[in-house]
Amino acid sequence: VVFFFFQAEDGIRDVERSRGLGDVDKRQVSTQSTWDLKNTKVLMGVDHRRLHKHTSKAKKTILSKNLYMKLLIRLFKFLVRRAGKPFHKAILRRLLLSKVHRPPMSISRISRLQKGKLDKTIVIVATITDDERLLEVPKMNICALRFTAAAKQRIIKAGGSVMTLDQLIVKNPLGTNTVLLRGPLTREALSHFGKPAGLPGSHTRPYAPTKGRNSEAPSKAQPYQNNHFYNLSLIHLSEPTRPL
Repeated sequence: VVFFFFQAEDGIRDVERSRGLGDVDKRQVSTQSTWDLKNTKVLMGVDHRRLHKHTSKAKKTILSKNLYMKLLIRLFKFLVRRAGKPFHKAILRRLLLSKVHRPPMSISRISRLQKGKLDKTIVIVATITDDERLLEVPKMNICALRFTAAAKQRIIKAGGSVMTLDQLIVKNPLGTNTVLLRGPLTREALSHFGKPAGLPGSHTRPYAPTKGRNSEAPSKAQPYQNNHFYNLSLIHLSEPTRPL
């Protein structure tokens, strides 16, 4: 009995991945000259492992348990889906922001920014506060999340009107003839962020005060005054000597 062993030569490959010597008997691929690449449709697969790279990272809900805020978000999501106006998209985006990014706004700042827009409704997705430095409050039509008691009283007394976002949608669903405003995002806490205070090139503000006897930047005389042995020597010199 004679046994013959065949081995695949170099350059001979199957359409499928080779799994050993058993694939040699399969039909080989024809040359490129006889294979029409233009008329061949290649079906591409979907890599499900990379779906996470195409998902939206936008914030869709809030962690707050405030039912009023959740209902407002639900309302404006409906308006964005059905109407799709830029006004609704801007309000929804600001409703989903954290409280730090929804800073309050005073009536004095609103009075400065509404010049030339007296016939329009001011829309602010934040809290409206009072400012005692403003002696005369002009007539303003403001829509906001909430108002402080003093600010609401002064606006109504000046002949203006106050309303919430849901009341505005009932009155003006498309948000026409309105102006969107928001307060400044700068706050005192941001001055302490960054490179530690005292390092070269650092503009970070230290948490401790920079003036006084017990500050972070003592004067030249303080190292001696705060020295324990220096204070003890003063006490011994001030006390009268006692006879033994």
